[in-house]
Amino acid sequence: MKQLKMLLFLVIFSIPALAFADLTGRWSCNDGGTYYVRQLGKEVFWFGERSPTNPVWTNVASGHIDGNQIILRWADVPKGSIMSEGILILRLDTPNRATATYKTGGFGGSIWNRP
Repeated sequence: MKQLKMLLFLVIFSIPALAFADLTGRWSCNDGGTYYVRQLGKEVFWFGERSPTNPVWTNVASGHIDGNQIILRWADVPKGSIMSEGILILRLDTPNRATATYKTGGFGGSIWNRP
């Protein structure tokens, strides 16, 4: 019985914290980019760029949160010189860390952190 109570405690108090985290803010990625994220309910939008003054790539994305996943459609925009697009699925590891689990279109980044 004690083990069951502990399991219920973990399920109830750890998963919802990720599902309802506010992701709005500035994020850094291991692709060297900075991503400016805005969350409105379950919708997520971002603007990402490698460098504000000399952008090799610049992209926008929009999508939604489903449990501990963020499902996005992304596209490069002409501020940078690369023009790709695709689908990106991120797993929320914590409210301040996300990891790519699925990428198309040659997307380079795979780990995002919010300071």
